[in-house]
Amino acid sequence: MSQPRVAFLGTPACAVPPLAALSEVCDIQAMFCNPDRPRGRGHRTGPPPAKVSALELGLKVLQPESWKDEKTKPLWDSLNIDLALVVAYGHILPSWMLDSCRLGAWNLHFSLLPRWRGAAPVNHAILVGDDTTGVTLMKIVPGLDAGPILAQCSRPIAMESDAGSLLAELAHDAANLLKLNLQNLLIGKTITVDQDESLVTYAPKLSKKMATLDLGKEALVLHRQIRALQPWPGAELHIGEITIKVIEIGNISPANAPPGFISWDKKGVRLSVGDSNEIELLALQKPGKQVQPAGQVMQWWGARGNLDLILGCV
Repeated sequence: MSQPRVAFLGTPACAVPPLAALSEVCDIQAMFCNPDRPRGRGHRTGPPPAKVSALELGLKVLQPESWKDEKTKPLWDSLNIDLALVVAYGHILPSWMLDSCRLGAWNLHFSLLPRWRGAAPVNHAILVGDDTTGVTLMKIVPGLDAGPILAQCSRPIAMESDAGSLLAELAHDAANLLKLNLQNLLIGKTITVDQDESLVTYAPKLSKKMATLDLGKEALVLHRQIRALQPWPGAELHIGEITIKVIEIGNISPANAPPGFISWDKKGVRLSVGDSNEIELLALQKPGKQVQPAGQVMQWWGARGNLDLILGCV
């Protein structure tokens, strides 16, 4: 019997480890990802991370703009795919595509479903203070992340974890979870469990409106917000007319200053917030500049003759 024909669909960096794991076992017929987009500070058009990896593996890369385009269905049908694996692809797949896969279309989703269905599960898990997150291997059905579950693995959320670093760890967890279940997927030997609809929560897309820090809030709430919004949209601290992005933070400790007061000395940079605590600021980013240690940014700000704003920003 011939080997199943497999397709991979994924776009960002978190799709790369599962793609590599799949390529070790399967002859991947095609890899689908989003079209090249403007990226980085220079907004130059470039390929998504998963495309770069796929080309290095010698795979055929396809980048349809939309699955509603009349050319996409004939393109997919020509591949005669038996099994599709999806990781953060960024498209809602049509029913005809799902129905065409003899062995199913499967998704590696970065949460412990049914908690955090949707576009930004890792961010929302950090934002609300979940202790644990994980990866779910589920069959794709019509409906947002609503399919039955084949397997899961979990990972604790540490106080030092931001969304970017945690997602990178989960991407490798996803690759391992795939390896453990791939042979059963390839022979169609799968036993799934339906999700408990009473436990469903949703993780909608992030927005730039979430970036502004309300320094009247509790330190733990702000600490989670800063970590949850890395690397995008980032957390923003408004000092006078300047917007500083808070990139990396440290410990929470008791404060002796009102909310919005920034302490800057040899021990570091600390931001007082609304519950009489302060957050250690480790790395900041000035507008249009590279990320710098927080102390360097404060030196720059002080050199502008604006120390009064440093010592009482709100």
